[in-house]
Amino acid sequence: MRRVRSRIVLAAALLCAAALAVSAADKPVLSIMCFQGYAEDSWVKPFEQKYNCTVKIAYAGTVDEMFSKVKAAPGEYNIVSIDPGTVKLYKDAGLLQVVDNGKLSNYMKVGAFFRNHPYNKMFGGTYHVPMVWGTQTITVNTAKIPPEKLAKYVDAKKRTISLAALTAPEFKGQVAFFDESNNVTEIAAIQTGVKDIFNFTSADEKKVQDQLYAWKKNARAFTSGLDSEFSVLSSEDAYIVLGGNDALLNLKLEDAKIRQNFRQFAMTEGTICWIDGWVVTKPTAGASLDLAMKYIDMMIGDETQAKLAELVGFGVVNPAGAKGFNPVIKDSTWWYQDIKSFPARLEIMLPVEDQAKRAELWNRVKAMP
Repeated sequence: MRRVRSRIVLAAALLCAAALAVSAADKPVLSIMCFQGYAEDSWVKPFEQKYNCTVKIAYAGTVDEMFSKVKAAPGEYNIVSIDPGTVKLYKDAGLLQVVDNGKLSNYMKVGAFFRNHPYNKMFGGTYHVPMVWGTQTITVNTAKIPPEKLAKYVDAKKRTISLAALTAPEFKGQVAFFDESNNVTEIAAIQTGVKDIFNFTSADEKKVQDQLYAWKKNARAFTSGLDSEFSVLSSEDAYIVLGGNDALLNLKLEDAKIRQNFRQFAMTEGTICWIDGWVVTKPTAGASLDLAMKYIDMMIGDETQAKLAELVGFGVVNPAGAKGFNPVIKDSTWWYQDIKSFPARLEIMLPVEDQAKRAELWNRVKAMP
């Protein structure tokens, strides 16, 4: 009798497990491709519970890597976190659909600067919903490079550093910079005095190529995302790093208890400003499209913007989120509290004349001996 009862209990358990498996399989799915920090458990788990759904997350380390993955399998991702400079690239590849702002209850909470910037009026409809903004800056290991050695490159207020530091003979083999074709070409263009950094002439292209090659010849390594930047700095492979993850990087340095050895600088000549936001892929429809709009709406709402400020540290687009900034960000990348406080020229990233050509330019530089 005991054996029969145990079989009944086992059968019931198996039926229950099967029912749960079917239930999980029946849940609607939202698939996200994003940069690290934009799909944290802090808001993803409550979102899954609220809408009884599953959120699948894939990460990319660079802009180029992300585009390659989405282009290769657009049906695998519903929303993607990109910047204004790559909207045209995705749109021209047939990967995007228009976002209906009327379905976003929090859209009007986004600051007018971000809602009304010309980048979002270029395509006859809204394809990009801004979420956070950030810059490309330089991190210096000030424990290894003394102030007197930096002095000729740093401004009097010690807020900016010249891009000339990347090619300084005294720092040869101590420099690293990110491996992203669009961003490096634009910053090199700023350094060389190109008039329109988003539209190169043939002469501009030659200047930029020469500048990038000079960077490369002086550098020890290229980086490919947050973890790569952190690794290069924390292992002291390089003492000066031009990167794109300054806020998150400082949070990681703080967690590792070594942030006191590093200092963040804007570039004296100026830098680019990316506005990361969400785009919806063209194949997305039905329940996944509904979830996509709900997720985007949540990401620009007061609560999640405050969490982004606290956990990610980049500038928020909804002013109500500013209350979330923590002491590490206020100390290291203080300009994220107000975009108007940035201490140098700031160029909002726009689509470039030919993305593929820029990638070719950068690959050509990398291939040079």
